[in-house]
Amino acid sequence: MQDLESRQPPDHTRFEDNGVPWTPGDMGRAIGLVILGIIVVSLIAAGIGFLIAGDANIEDDPTALTAVLVLSLPLEIVFVAAAFAFSVRKYRVSREKLGIRPPDRGGVLLAVGLFLGSLGVVVGYFGILELAGVSPDADLPDEVFDNIGPLVAVAILSLLFAPVMEETFFRGFIFGGLRKRWGLVGGALGSGLLFGVAHLGNPGAFYLVPPISLVGAIFAWGYVYSGSLYPSMGAHFLFNLFSLGTGLATS
Repeated sequence: MQDLESRQPPDHTRFEDNGVPWTPGDMGRAIGLVILGIIVVSLIAAGIGFLIAGDANIEDDPTALTAVLVLSLPLEIVFVAAAFAFSVRKYRVSREKLGIRPPDRGGVLLAVGLFLGSLGVVVGYFGILELAGVSPDADLPDEVFDNIGPLVAVAILSLLFAPVMEETFFRGFIFGGLRKRWGLVGGALGSGLLFGVAHLGNPGAFYLVPPISLVGAIFAWGYVYSGSLYPSMGAHFLFNLFSLGTGLATS
């Protein structure tokens, strides 16, 4: 009997009742902390960028653009710091409550599947816009890909920082808290929308919100399916890697 029980598959329903202790108030304060960090870091980065660029546009000055991008890196740290401050540190719980644990199922194949699904959403969305005669400029400036400094900064930001920091905040912390109250669909869409809004500083920002929100919802499903953030982190990395490679190929 013991051998039979040991062969049973892991209980994936435990995510249903993961008992996250943080409240809507905690999530609101964490979001406020992130917004404050964005304002402070953006003002400092912009100020230094203008000082370096002088009369030129920051995007046209590789040194100024590199400085702005490098100074933007702490913004990613703010995401994970806010998530940990109002969950792990405040309630003295394990980081597993944020999904930082090995997956029960899925792994690498799930990460690839999430990436392909997300890519399909974005390609389909912009395909519909093109049919409607709308051509938003959602690409990074060519200067990013024409100069080594900005390119390295973007690569570090999008490949090393963003997948870990943003998944911890938006999926582990925000989705984890919303799902407890709104259910799977409501939590996935709500956290996905916040994820999309967080990209409003990107090129073609307004048009990016709908597809990025859906991508966030897909990543949230991956978290539920696997019980871990690792597959969504992997998918996030692959998505950013594809975007970076496409930018290099077309610049």
